[in-house]
Amino acid sequence: MSEPAVAPPTVETTTADPSGLFARNATGLVRGISPKSSIIINLIPGHPAQSLAAGFFFVFALFPGGNYLLGLALVIPLSLAISYAFGLLTQMIPRSGGDYMLVSRVIHPGVGLVSSFCMTLAGLFSNAFFGLAFVTVGLGPGLVGVGLVDHSHTLVNWGTTIQGSNGWKFGLGAAMMCVSALILASGWRWTLRIQNTLFWMVSASVIISVIVAIFTSHGAFVDNFNHFARGYTHSSSTYQNTIASAHKSGIDTTPPFSFKNTIPIMGFFATFSIFSYWSTFVGGEVRQASTMKMANNMAFAGVLGIVVVGICAALFFHTFGTQFMIAANGGSFPSQLPTTPTFFFLTGASVGSTIFLIVITLCYVVYWPLICYVSMIQPTRMIFAYAFDGILPNGVTKTTRTGAPYVATIVALVLSVAVFLWAVNSAGFLQILVYATLVQLIAMGLVGLSALIVPWAKPDLYRASATTRKFLGIPVVSIAGAGAIAVAVIIWVLYFSYKTQFGLTDLGRMFGIFGATIGAAIVYYFVARGIRRSQGVDLDLVYSEIPPE
Repeated sequence: MSEPAVAPPTVETTTADPSGLFARNATGLVRGISPKSSIIINLIPGHPAQSLAAGFFFVFALFPGGNYLLGLALVIPLSLAISYAFGLLTQMIPRSGGDYMLVSRVIHPGVGLVSSFCMTLAGLFSNAFFGLAFVTVGLGPGLVGVGLVDHSHTLVNWGTTIQGSNGWKFGLGAAMMCVSALILASGWRWTLRIQNTLFWMVSASVIISVIVAIFTSHGAFVDNFNHFARGYTHSSSTYQNTIASAHKSGIDTTPPFSFKNTIPIMGFFATFSIFSYWSTFVGGEVRQASTMKMANNMAFAGVLGIVVVGICAALFFHTFGTQFMIAANGGSFPSQLPTTPTFFFLTGASVGSTIFLIVITLCYVVYWPLICYVSMIQPTRMIFAYAFDGILPNGVTKTTRTGAPYVATIVALVLSVAVFLWAVNSAGFLQILVYATLVQLIAMGLVGLSALIVPWAKPDLYRASATTRKFLGIPVVSIAGAGAIAVAVIIWVLYFSYKTQFGLTDLGRMFGIFGATIGAAIVYYFVARGIRRSQGVDLDLVYSEIPPE
């Protein structure tokens, strides 16, 4: 997919004072992002490929009887609250920097730093998760799956080796992060072309699998799977044996409906589905960012991702069989097939074509560098926003001729790889994802608080915004803000109600990391404030204005 011609670099007319209050005059960073590319940025974090392959079906073995359609429906208002809290504030403050810019201008600069430190830590944890997922959910199972269909012991051995080795996990995951950084460092014209191409590749992996599921009856899939597996299990009833094995292990593959177990399933979906606000971090670079389209695009992306997940899951359950998917993902998948029963593997096994499986596997695997690139946008724009406000040296705003922030990108990459190294050796797959979600919810809650109070804290900003609509006399932005705060509280409570299932086994370490991050943000604010004051710059005055973009 080609991107429309990119607008020329924005030229700043503001002149920096001798103290270097503003970081730049026309670095070339700010270039126009079309609404289409903005929507894609928002769609990527909640893309169905992530949740469907990274644990969607596994969660039903953990919480038997939970209804996924009800769980998804309950996530929709959560996603809308977060989207509109970010979106409505961003159209009031159409500047890059995301939560830092929003919270620092509405509440307090110190609180803005706490928010951005938490959001950055969440992004680094997320990148670590993406690095692990690239190997253990993507490349490793992909090699094994292709090897099984092609009867290649070499590919099967490669796939199992890289999944079981921390060295391979780190090396391949770090290489994937480097690819993500190169995408970000290409300059918006090429970055958006690469982004949109990879997005449609990932979407193709899901679409092709869904088409196969639609035109494959349940009975045909059972026969196809049994035929495929017979060469490894030496049984003509592998499908049925998988379900029987689950029953022997005590797994109920036909559990009655349980609303109690639907709630944690909702929490699991929320981990993948409430992050459709990523274009806020490049708000100053999105065309029409100061209009309601900004907020509506975020909301649309969030709801669309949830709806598509529901449709795809229903089709896969129908074709693959609910009992089989619960049994296979609950630990009863045949050991002779050393891979995970992902939707793309099962589709490929049913078709029985090596070329087919290679195509949909490759299209799926590129999701991880794509989502990692989107995650790296946040720290790069945060660094620029810090420099705009004069609390980082001007040198971090250096860009290439194409406007790519190469210094900020290198910083984001180095930090991501460092946290990834820690995660490979010290954190579990689900644990690192839950850490990322919980610390990010702190920032999301602070954005919600900003949206809640902005009509009264910043009345001029509110009155000049694209919408001052009210519902029952209450500003819509405040309603969204209250909803965002509620979402943060609900998910925190939910995770702690199921600590074991969500990997929260070492709360002391988690709170230590979170506390150190918040403490570092507070210290950073007061140190920066003191240094700038000694240079004759009052940061309180700086934060009372929206910086030039």
